[in-house]
Amino acid sequence: MLVVIGDLVADLIVLGGAALERGTDNPAEVRLTRGGSAANVAVAAAPRHPVRFIGRVGDDTIGRALVGELEAAGVDVKVQRGGRTGAIVVLVDAVGERTMITDRGAAAELEGIDAAWLSTARWLHLPLYGFATPASGEAVTDAAAAVTRAGAPVSLDLSSVATLRALGAERLAALVRSVAPAVVFANEDEARVANELDLDVSGSVYVVKRGGEAVLVTSGGVTREVAVQRVDDVLDSTGAGDAFAAGYITAALGGADPQQSAHAGSELAMSALRRAGAL
Repeated sequence: MLVVIGDLVADLIVLGGAALERGTDNPAEVRLTRGGSAANVAVAAAPRHPVRFIGRVGDDTIGRALVGELEAAGVDVKVQRGGRTGAIVVLVDAVGERTMITDRGAAAELEGIDAAWLSTARWLHLPLYGFATPASGEAVTDAAAAVTRAGAPVSLDLSSVATLRALGAERLAALVRSVAPAVVFANEDEARVANELDLDVSGSVYVVKRGGEAVLVTSGGVTREVAVQRVDDVLDSTGAGDAFAAGYITAALGGADPQQSAHAGSELAMSALRRAGAL
């Protein structure tokens, strides 16, 4: 069982909303979709490997609907309920790049996780967002320790430049030491900020995604390039990194090496680039 811990939120996707004129109407295409990095990974992985999502949503209509969507996608869902389900406004420009206005809501209030929810984990995946608040950070760190003790690998997605900077060098270093991830995922901007913060991931397989350029996979001090197919008709990059993580992890669970897993991740990420919203 692949276990993913993190956010399940509502995404309000605004296509054509990156250049707004203040104080008047701004025509755009608006879509309401399921979002949250962890939820996206779970849905992308579900057709390929048994997967469980663990998180927190509000005891409200939106939360119940989002849980139902995950279950309909084949995900085993375990959620705490309380507070208000989070939401994110995603402004998408003409080349598919995103600007996000984030309210994590209940997801930021994740509490201690039931050990039974983790007992069948063969791999645990953690987006960095889960460490952004003290409460959820403690719950996620404890979960990682439990899974590691049971002998399963943990992967960490650096997820967000803003979150990296908010956590800062000292907290990030402590996080990596405590979680001891087998694999760390980053995009090019996240990798640059991680380098500025002197984040040491030398004990992990380090996978850096660079859009249409080759993925860099560093393992044992050696960096190799994994070619990707360029997508020219990008509609929205939301969820592409999460799809990559799902493809990588499910391939690795099937016995693929890091380069083969990165290739599988890039293939799955391509499907996310041609649709609005997450997978």
